This record gives sequence, structure tokens and C-alpha cells, in this order.
Amino acid sequence: MFTTQVYGTVFGAFIDCVVMINIVNSHRELLQDTNGSSVWSGQYFQSQSTQASVWALAKYLYGRSGEYFIVLLGLPIRFAAVILHRVFARYVPHIGKFSLSDLNLPQFFIYSGYLGFNQTQSCVVLSHLAAGFFTRFYLRNYKPRIFRDYSYLVTAAWDGASLFVLFILSFAVFGASNSTVAFPSWWGNPADGYPGVRQLIDCKC
Repeated sequence: MFTTQVYGTVFGAFIDCVVMINIVNSHRELLQDTNGSSVWSGQYFQSQSTQASVWALAKYLYGRSGEYFIVLLGLPIRFAAVILHRVFARYVPHIGKFSLSDLNLPQFFIYSGYLGFNQTQSCVVLSHLAAGFFTRFYLRNYKPRIFRDYSYLVTAAWDGASLFVLFILSFAVFGASNSTVAFPSWWGNPADGYPGVRQLIDCKC
């Protein structure tokens, strides 16, 4: 098992390097644009660079007289909220049929402001919520045997399969090898984008 994990890690690192070089060379302009497209976006990597620069100026931005001091205060506020929740759940374990121990505040805080990689890819939040609700609420409560025996196995298989399909689609369709195949235009994929949504975003009223 250890040898397999090491082999997979090393092999995956080489594959990631090759894929990254191809994508950067093929979509350099899109990756430099924070909006990108519905497929490619450099927002995540740009955010890492921005965070490194911003935290280097933490004294001026997040200090007591800084404009974003509340961001720094968010850490003790959330920490205190988690402690209070655990203390409260110890003495009031249930509210009706709902167990307060099932409420994972750290996870809630992490994903409460999550918006995916850019504006066009925030739909992943709905997928996360739907999958989590189905497995953790429905299967765990109403189909415990299926949840116990197959949940982790099936989700791991889906994760690996989706990454493999994404790898194939990236080169065959999405243009990782500099050859893009356009999807047909329909109401879910209009050729002119989503002008109505853009008008709402740009509206100053």
C-alpha cells in the first residue's frame, strides 16, 4: 500500500506538471484575467498571490487602525462561537428532534462565503449541498447500512472517476491542448453568454 501511494504521488506530480504547462501555454490570457471563462480561470492562483502580498502589509491593513481590522477579529469571533456552541450543546443536546452535536460550525463558517473559482462556477456550491444532504442526512438516517458499507467506497469512486473524466475532457474538449470544441448553443449554454445576468451585475441602481 505504501509503495502504491508513493508511486501514485510521484506519477501524479509529473502528470500535473505536464498538464499545467500545456494549460498555461494554451490559455495564458484567460488565466491572467480574474474573470476567465466558464472553463478556465486564474482567479484561484491570483488570489494566492494577492493574499501573500496583503498579509505582508497586515500591520497597515489589519491593525487596530486598519480598514480591515474586522477580518482579523473574525478569527477570535468564530473561535468563541464554536466554544459557546459546544458548551450549549453539552447542556441542551437537542432542540426538538435536531441534535446540536450534528451542527458543525467550523465547516459552516468555512463554506458560508465560498463562491467557487469565479462567478461562472459558483454552481458547485449547490452540488456540494445536494450531495452532502443526500449522503449525510438521507442515507445516514434512513439507510444506515448502505451509508456504512458503501458511502465512502462509492464517493471515492465517483471522485476518481470525475477527475479522470475532467482530465479527458480538458484535452479533448476544453482546449488544454490548444484545440477547443465548442458545445452546442442552447438555453443553458447561450452563444452570447448571459447578457441578462451581466446587466444585473453592472446595474448601479
